[in-house]
Amino acid sequence: MTTISSEDQDNLHNQQQPARITTSLIGVALLTAFMGLTANGFFDRITLLIAQERVGTLVLYLGVWVLCWLCFLVAAMQPNRIVRWFWACILSLSVAASQGYLFVSGSDLGPFDVLSLWAASHELGRAMDQYVSAAVWFGCVFVGSLAVIVLSPTPGLRLWQSHGTKLCWVPALPMALIGAILVMKEGGGAHALPQHFAPLAVGAVTLTKTATQPNATRVQRVAKPTGKPSVRNIVMLVDESVRGDYVDLTPGNPFTPLLAKRANDIVNFGAAASGGNCSHYSNALLRLGASRRDIVNSVNHNPTIWQFAKQAGYRTVFIDAQASINKSHSRMQNFMTAVEARDIDRFVTFDDVATPDLDLELMNVVKQELAQAGPVFIYANKNGAHFPYHHGYPAQGAPFKVNGPQDLSASKASTIKSYLNNIRWNVDRVLADFLDTTNLSDTVVLYTSDHGQAFNPGGMTHCSVDNPDPREGLVPMLAMTSHPAVLRRLKSSAEKSWAKTNHFQIAPTVLGLMGYSSQTIGKSHGPSLFEDPLPEFSIGFSSGDIFGLFRQNVRWNELDLTKSYLEAEAKQLPGGRDRAQLTE
Repeated sequence: MTTISSEDQDNLHNQQQPARITTSLIGVALLTAFMGLTANGFFDRITLLIAQERVGTLVLYLGVWVLCWLCFLVAAMQPNRIVRWFWACILSLSVAASQGYLFVSGSDLGPFDVLSLWAASHELGRAMDQYVSAAVWFGCVFVGSLAVIVLSPTPGLRLWQSHGTKLCWVPALPMALIGAILVMKEGGGAHALPQHFAPLAVGAVTLTKTATQPNATRVQRVAKPTGKPSVRNIVMLVDESVRGDYVDLTPGNPFTPLLAKRANDIVNFGAAASGGNCSHYSNALLRLGASRRDIVNSVNHNPTIWQFAKQAGYRTVFIDAQASINKSHSRMQNFMTAVEARDIDRFVTFDDVATPDLDLELMNVVKQELAQAGPVFIYANKNGAHFPYHHGYPAQGAPFKVNGPQDLSASKASTIKSYLNNIRWNVDRVLADFLDTTNLSDTVVLYTSDHGQAFNPGGMTHCSVDNPDPREGLVPMLAMTSHPAVLRRLKSSAEKSWAKTNHFQIAPTVLGLMGYSSQTIGKSHGPSLFEDPLPEFSIGFSSGDIFGLFRQNVRWNELDLTKSYLEAEAKQLPGGRDRAQLTE
């Protein structure tokens, strides 16, 4: 029997050490590569944060990624095989679920997707039949992740061999951190985070929240309208970041002079209040049929605008012209889920169009759809005037000269000029061209913006949750049609409701035009633009959670539509005297 001395063992260990280090580095590289390959939208998020110069958020975002990476290595290189297998199964299930959902929907798995999937869990069998390819991809990702984690070499360091198991709890840290982000962001903030951890956090937070709240089930069946449609085609045109007092139909104004020349073709309701001060909340309120009386219940239970349109005989089209730099990599934005998207007949996005050309391309699609046979309902998200403002227009299309930097260090005057250049290019020019080239004799276009903008140095332009600037909820409210009867009704309503309207009146207006009775609509949605706004509610806009998932009471913020919010820098422009509250 041969005995190896401790000295010989040390020598042997030292001789094998370089090979073990090399093997461990290869393992780290493979794990990093797998984590990176399944990182949905990582580089898009980095590009967005850099473009918006959100340095603090970028540092925090990268910090979360580094923590997740380190914890992933701890899980994959556990010396205890039972612990390693445990985490391998959990983390692989997470990333496989993420990739499977991405395969089907083109989007990350968010809290409201989890709710939709849970509500449709009884259809799992049919879903498996429908999405065989996604199920196969799920299996491939699961097996691949499992293999990479389980087969990763354990570092040869004696300290790790003897004490590594004590860190078995460490992989739970990223889930807790991402969960905290979700709670702080009221359901947001998990986009483009490591998919071995993010879906677990999303699922845990969502199920925890729903376990303590009543079940919210959306009405699936919509009764057919009792009346006939007023027009064949209806368009909800939702702009991005366009403030209400920067859309002016007064002759000679410097903001939208082309639209001012076409004021006779436009019904102007004046400045209006948005539903929310952030794109995803406002668009969700518009699409999901929220009522001002009870946002939480209505947004969770009312049928979607698509369901009503389909039942009324309209073909449904959704057009998303948001610039890729301004949104997550997901195909679906603004809390849209795969369940909602089932009622959309055509889903249009623009992946290879330059930012200054997006809105014109969107309007071209709208015109193509309006020229088709049969009634169509279109919900279109313009790119509008989202920051960085100077990305939205070409240099030759800038009527206002901007001196100095056009980033967060720019002066307020320069920022407003850049914003106005964007308004002139993407709102004034685009809508004027649309009016000149489109037959609206059997079409109604309802135009608004998702939210306004605030130009406070060092502050947020929109999406402030606590104590937002009133300008964040200030939006335009316009209607365009050549249909004589509908035009008369709209003009009469605009005279009575000047500077009194809000987002919550848009969906009821659309449903009324589709033939649904005002009595039915009023009970579930509230008044339309053809009626007076609810007298018991002051004009205002919400901020933060609207679904009741992260807070029970909606935050309401005051907005006085009779007040001028126009900045002095805008008033000083040629022709820029205070026109905010001038009537038509």
